[in-house]
Amino acid sequence: MKFVTRFAPSPTGYLHIGGARTAIFNYLFAKRHNGKYLVRIEDTDTKRSTNEAVKAIYDGLNWLGINSSEKVIYQSKNLESHVKVAHELLDKGFAYKCFLTSEELNDLRIKSRANGKPIKSPWRDNKCNSEKEEYVIRLKMPINGTTTIKDYVQGEVSVKNEILDDMIILRSDKTPTYMLSSVVDDYEMGITHIIRGDDHFNNAFRQIQIINFLNWKKPSYAHIPLIHGTDGSKLSKRHGATNLIDYRSMGYTSEAMLSYLTQLGWTSPEDNEDDYEFKKAVDLFSLEKINKSPAKFDIKKLDNINSKCLNKIDVEVVYKLLTERFGLVLNINQERRLKALIPELLKRVNVYIDLKDDFEWIIDDNFLCKETNNVKILQENNVIINNIGGLLKKCEWTKESINHCLKKFVQDKSLKFKDVGPIVRIALTGKTNAPDLVSIIYELGCTISLNRLNYKY
Repeated sequence: MKFVTRFAPSPTGYLHIGGARTAIFNYLFAKRHNGKYLVRIEDTDTKRSTNEAVKAIYDGLNWLGINSSEKVIYQSKNLESHVKVAHELLDKGFAYKCFLTSEELNDLRIKSRANGKPIKSPWRDNKCNSEKEEYVIRLKMPINGTTTIKDYVQGEVSVKNEILDDMIILRSDKTPTYMLSSVVDDYEMGITHIIRGDDHFNNAFRQIQIINFLNWKKPSYAHIPLIHGTDGSKLSKRHGATNLIDYRSMGYTSEAMLSYLTQLGWTSPEDNEDDYEFKKAVDLFSLEKINKSPAKFDIKKLDNINSKCLNKIDVEVVYKLLTERFGLVLNINQERRLKALIPELLKRVNVYIDLKDDFEWIIDDNFLCKETNNVKILQENNVIINNIGGLLKKCEWTKESINHCLKKFVQDKSLKFKDVGPIVRIALTGKTNAPDLVSIIYELGCTISLNRLNYKY
């Protein structure tokens, strides 16, 4: 049997972190078994669905690189099939027309809550048709026995059928509800494994009745616990961004996000999780290893993973990210300097957009320190800086020679490097926490370095 999974987001907002993880798990499981991973846009809620939300879903999946194995399916295109199945259930006696008015339904809800019982419309066993033109079609839930689902994550769970309400499958405007459409689409798409958030677990016991009534093959289920914040509460904006694409804007790489979300709620067989590569998960992923308790989204761990990813990827990739993000147009010398210093710069940041603070001293040939306190430090140490400039002017322009020159100056003046290094950094970069000093001097080049060191503040 060929395994087929699906990610079925509703285009009513951005692609949530939790939704992205669900997509990843569906993708990994399908690839692990040489199956198909499909994407279905559940856009039947016309009042809330937007083109912007559809674009956000595409952007997020494209960024992560987990696109559908086949053409994306839009649920709204299958309405005819949904309605047909609703009437098939009606004709077979597994559903019924309910003519309750909104006031009558509200009264029924109140009574049902008071009695602790599910909604069972009085029209359930009424064989007569009403003269009213407006009605909904409800599924006639079984009232005896139990329904059992063997879930990969939740285990074997049973509910008594008597607690299941007669859910609406076709609205009064003749449009299908999600509870029906999702089941029909899964069947027609040949979905073998439904992997989704555990907030849908209760739905599964209701939806599986449709499958039973129609003698369709049951899919396997894996309901994943939701993602929480570090404080244990449901993930929300107070814990940080919940929109996946926001993390791209914040300077995180898709590689880091893939690696982190894959680990978020799934126990890797490998010990070195922080160095985990997403491509390995295709060979290792299993639904049985998904944790039963909610995962906690920890931005510090994501930072750590992202930092490691940045230091592994090719300099050209980082350079492209920077130029595209900040609209940089550089000449050949500026490009060379930035590319050469990127590896050193990346050692000090978690996200690549933080490199923006270093652009000016790297790119601007005529850069000079302007920060008041640092200028004062340079004024007080002008002689030392100028002397170092004089020595560098005479040395061969290699990292070894530059390093030797700096060490010799410190020894000759009976100083310690910590007394000199920060001052020279300020003169060259305007900062005290810049990268390796020898690399800075070498990559800036003789002319630029000497101009900055010999400047009279």
